[in-house]
Amino acid sequence: MSNSIILLSIVFVPAVGGILGSIFLKDKLLEKFVYLISYIQLVLCTYIYIQFAFLGYEQISVLYEWINIGKVNVDFYIKLDGLNAPLILLAGILTTVSVHASNHIRERINEYYFWLFLLITGVFGVFLSFDLILFFFFFELEIIPMFFLISIWGTGRKEYSAMKFLLFTLSGSALIIIGFLCIYFSSGTFNLDELNRIQINWIIPSAFVFILIFIGFSIKLPMWPLHGWLPDAHTDAPTAASVLLAGLLLKMGGYGIIRICYSLMSSDAKDLSLIISVFGVISVIYGALMTLRQTDLKRLVAFSSVSHMGYILIGLSAFSSSDLITQKLGLSGASLQMVSHGLITGLLFYLVGGIYEKCKTREVYELGGLSSNFKFSSVALAISGMASLGLPGTSGFIAEIMVFMGGFAEYNILTSISVFGVVLAAGYILWMLQRVIFGTSNNDYSKLSDLNNVEKIPVLILLFSILFIGIYPRFITDVLNIGLNEIINLAG
Repeated sequence: MSNSIILLSIVFVPAVGGILGSIFLKDKLLEKFVYLISYIQLVLCTYIYIQFAFLGYEQISVLYEWINIGKVNVDFYIKLDGLNAPLILLAGILTTVSVHASNHIRERINEYYFWLFLLITGVFGVFLSFDLILFFFFFELEIIPMFFLISIWGTGRKEYSAMKFLLFTLSGSALIIIGFLCIYFSSGTFNLDELNRIQINWIIPSAFVFILIFIGFSIKLPMWPLHGWLPDAHTDAPTAASVLLAGLLLKMGGYGIIRICYSLMSSDAKDLSLIISVFGVISVIYGALMTLRQTDLKRLVAFSSVSHMGYILIGLSAFSSSDLITQKLGLSGASLQMVSHGLITGLLFYLVGGIYEKCKTREVYELGGLSSNFKFSSVALAISGMASLGLPGTSGFIAEIMVFMGGFAEYNILTSISVFGVVLAAGYILWMLQRVIFGTSNNDYSKLSDLNNVEKIPVLILLFSILFIGIYPRFITDVLNIGLNEIINLAG
C-alpha cells in the first residue's frame, strides 16, 4: 500500500467506518467493529509517522482538483510534514482512547459512533489540509458532531454547554473565513504551498488579516478572555468527547496559528509578539487561579487546560527574536506542548471519566481514599498529575522548559511571571491528588472495582507515551524541527 493511500485512509477510514457501522451493525458487533477501526487508525498513524521520521523526512502528499469555477481553484490537497506528523500520531492515539472511553454508552449507540467518527475525520482533515478552503471545510466539519455529542450524551446543563460551544466556535470560524478570503483576493490562490512561495500583495493591511485569523484560532485554543465556552463544554461532555476536545480540538487552534498566521504573515507575528506574550501570561495565571477554586474534577482539568494553552502563546512569542536558536526553542516548545498536553489531558479526562462511572461523582470532597480499591487508577492519576505540573522525566517538563527558555530569552519579565503558574499548578494538582487518592471519603467505595484489563489499555498507551517523550523528546522534536525550520526560513 502506497503512502498516499495510507494518508487518504487516515482521513476517511473513521468516517466510512462510522457510517457503515452505524447503518449495518448493532450492539456487541458494533462495539467490536469500532474498536477494530480505532486500532487500524492507530496502526496507520504510527506507521506513517515512522515512515516520515526515520526514512528521510520525505513529505507525503495527495493532490486532486476539487473545485474549478473560472479563476477559483480549490484543490483536495493533503500533506504530511514535520509540523503535523506528531499531531497525526497524537490523533491516532486519542482515537483509540476515545473509543475505549465510550464503552459505557447505551443510548442511541449507532448514532453516537457516527458522530464520534465524523468528528475524528474532521480533526485529521484539519491537520493534513494544505488548501485553505479544504482546511476550513474540515474545521467546520467537527463542530456539528461535537455539538450533538455534548447535547445528547452529555450530563448536567448539556444543551446550554453545547450551544455555548457552537456559538463561540462559529464566531471564530466567521473571523477565519473572512481572513482566508482576504488572503485569496490578495494572492489569487488558496494553496498553502503556493502562498508560501509568492509575495502576497495585500488588499488590506496584513496585520488586520493576522488579527482576524489569530482571534478565530484563539477561540478554539482557547486564549483568555475567549475561553468561556471551555469549562462548561468539558464539564458536561461525555468522556470520549472531553478526551478529543482537550487532546485534539484545542490543538487545532494552536496548529492553525503556526501553520497559517506565522507562515503567511510572519512579519506581523513578530510585530505583535509582545501582545501575544502578555495574553499568554494572563492565560497561564488566570487559568491556574481559577483551577484552585474548582471542586469538580472535570472542571479542574478544564481550567488547567486554559493555563497550559497559555504556555503555547509564550513559546510563540519567541518568534520575534533575531536569534534562530531562540526562535526554534520557542516554537518547538509551543508545538511540543500541544502534543504533551494532548496526551496528559487525554489521560486525565479518561481517568476522571472512569472514576465517575464507578463512583457516580466527580466532586473532590465526595471522593477520597481511592488508592485502597483503585490502585491502578490512583497510580495513573498521580503520574498524569505530576506530568501536568511539569515533573522531570515526563513530556510536560520538556515542553515547558523549552517554552521558558525561548520566552525568557525574548521577554524575560513576562516569562518569569508565567513560571509562577507552575507553582500554582503544583498547588491544585497536589491538593487534588492528596484529597482523591489518600483522603478520607464521605462515601463507601470499598465494594467498587478498578478498571478492567480492557479499560487499562489506553491508560498504558498514554502513560508510555508521556514517559517516553519525557525521556527521549527527540522522537518528537526532531520531526517538529523539520516543519518549523521551513516556517523560520520563510520568515527570513
